[in-house]
Amino acid sequence: MNTRAKFLFVMDPLETLNLETETSLVLMQELIERGHEAYWLQQEDLALVHDEPMGLVFPVTSTGPLERAEPAWSRLNQFDAVLVRKDPPFDTEYLQLTLILDHLGPGVAQFNEVKALRNFNEKMLPLRWPEFTPPTLTTMNTDQLEKFTIEHRSVVVKPLNDCSGRGITRVDWDERGDFRKQIGEALIGADGKTRFLVAQKYLPAVSQGDKRVYLVNGEAVGIVNRIPKPGSFLANIHQGAQCEHAELSARENHIINTIAPFLVEHGIFLAGADFIDGYLTELNITSPSAIRQINEVSGEQVQHSIVDAMLARIVRQRRSERAIFDRTAGTWRLCSLPRNPCARCNSELRRPISGAQMYQRLV
Repeated sequence: MNTRAKFLFVMDPLETLNLETETSLVLMQELIERGHEAYWLQQEDLALVHDEPMGLVFPVTSTGPLERAEPAWSRLNQFDAVLVRKDPPFDTEYLQLTLILDHLGPGVAQFNEVKALRNFNEKMLPLRWPEFTPPTLTTMNTDQLEKFTIEHRSVVVKPLNDCSGRGITRVDWDERGDFRKQIGEALIGADGKTRFLVAQKYLPAVSQGDKRVYLVNGEAVGIVNRIPKPGSFLANIHQGAQCEHAELSARENHIINTIAPFLVEHGIFLAGADFIDGYLTELNITSPSAIRQINEVSGEQVQHSIVDAMLARIVRQRRSERAIFDRTAGTWRLCSLPRNPCARCNSELRRPISGAQMYQRLV
């Protein structure tokens, strides 16, 4: 790709991030080193002005250390790509974020599509292929959770809308019935209200690790095995898990090949598939991470493949659009034929325009 692209990252507040492990910064730096532009936007600085999504955007000039220039209000449709990298919880504000970003134009590539972020839950998405998952229950009903625990004797209980191992509990059946108290406590969120939980049969093989497979447009580009620290069953990096090199098993490779068409169809370009003992336990799509850890254990630079794929997608998206001259702004912009059938720009809509051709007209 021989034209400069502008990438907007929708991020959590800077003070909440671990800059040493943040995957988004690796992608930003790779883009900057290739001559592209990276920008930072936080949820509280997002606005929908009538039907125009806008934001108070920070240009990122470096990530080592992180350096950001002065922010300015910008139209989000001027960017080539938007990456929503805000971590769960998936709350009301997150939902409203996706509704605002629904107003992005067809010329903006989305990694991932905001509709997919809104429509699919990371912990429930694997259940579209139930033959590949451990026994799972999703509910806020106490009786159902108790029956599930009695049936499977040992279960892992997760809040439906959180991440990084937060709030995850192992519940073991016991004759005295103490497990019922554990279930009752897990059902109550930080706000004091009953919440949905995902319960899965406990897989003892987690002691040998939980594989994170990083998928780009349905293809595996990197793998890391995360081993819980002694005395723990949590294989999350944020919970102290150790990382080691891993390979895909034949079953895991089959699962990835099976789910890939669905991911591509629904615009889930970046995903983190988690495997324990050959079972697909989660499909992380909000802000899949572990690039740094994959690089450390494999000696590879996974961000190269990710950025290559994103740039290729932008080129394809530009070629599928048309370019017309925006007389108000004085620049060329992308529009799609169905949404711009006006006679005034028909002469410009008759033929596709490549990214390089558009760049020449812009300069």
